Amino acid sequence: MQRKDLKYYYGKAEKEGWAMAQFNFSSDEQLKGIVQAAVKLRSPLLLGTSEGDSGFLGLEQTSALVDAYREKVGIPIFLNLDHGHSIEIVEQAIEAGYDAVHFDGSRLPFEENVQITKRIVELAHNRSVSVVEGEFQEVPGKHSTLHEEETLKLKADEFTDPEQAARFVKETGVDALAVLIGTVHGVYKQNPRLDLIRLQKIRKQVQSFLVLHGGSGTPPKDLLAAIKQGVVKVNVSTELRAAFTEQLRKTLAANPKEITPYNIFPPVVEQVQKVAEKKIMFFGSSQKI
Repeated sequence: MQRKDLKYYYGKAEKEGWAMAQFNFSSDEQLKGIVQAAVKLRSPLLLGTSEGDSGFLGLEQTSALVDAYREKVGIPIFLNLDHGHSIEIVEQAIEAGYDAVHFDGSRLPFEENVQITKRIVELAHNRSVSVVEGEFQEVPGKHSTLHEEETLKLKADEFTDPEQAARFVKETGVDALAVLIGTVHGVYKQNPRLDLIRLQKIRKQVQSFLVLHGGSGTPPKDLLAAIKQGVVKVNVSTELRAAFTEQLRKTLAANPKEITPYNIFPPVVEQVQKVAEKKIMFFGSSQKI
């Protein structure tokens, strides 16, 4: 039987009104907790590594880790390069065996972004990469940060323009588009609300899957409404990292003389798993295999 690819699950999610979480990781302990959550809830799993994550782990090593879990646990697992900022890093991820790639050209002039993204789409599709994600509107906020500020004020005129989004997708051929409708990177004391009316307009004009970055801390009702309107993937990173580090600090504080890693990390893995389970249940991907 032919393996169902990521595009299949995006299509299933869009049709049925649920979404996949993309869980970013940068250690095997994080990965273990995330995989255990997906196995327990029978959810298709999308994993992500940023340039920082994969720079620490290694692209080939990351791919090998995911392959090992994929062969053992018997659920569909996909690996995506998150926020690749150059054609070189994207190509390296493809060579390493990533199932999907995200080229973030949001800091480039629009025309230059279109041209590079188009080249990446051609390269990736020729190498059987299932999904190429594009981005032309930068999501604000610092990645994986628990911000001290009350909130981040966003300007509506900086959000994704539906007509420009339609043009970007048509000219590049991307399979998925990261849109800016109010999500931010990192968690503030009160994250901004989403512009759901704008999302509706984008959905009507854009012929690709829609995804959101900055899912940590977004108002739950808004996020659920966005999923019901067709968003098929939401990135989650900050909440997982916070769960990991907070539990690790607690464990070390409670056991200051412990030096054995396999005695230190089980509570950390468990806490990461709990957060991942919560997201899977909320996004609706449980029992969707």
